[in-house]
Amino acid sequence: MKIEAIETIKKRYERRREWLLIQVTKMDESTTTPLRGRLLAHSPHRYEVYEKLQHVNRVIRTYVTCASDELPKGYAAAF
Repeated sequence: MKIEAIETIKKRYERRREWLLIQVTKMDESTTTPLRGRLLAHSPHRYEVYEKLQHVNRVIRTYVTCASDELPKGYAAAF
């Protein structure tokens, strides 16, 4: 997969509310916000994305997120 803006990747899967596993290639270091990356996996099921994450090289930065701004029912976010 090619390197793209994180928002571009999220918009592609937004309507399907899929979970995304992204290799982060550029990050705003002052805010730790991922800016660009490469999509490694996507699925409507969060557990499938986390299964893929277990096989990713631990040296690379990864980002797991839901493509939609609304989390699926039963999920919460903490900051």
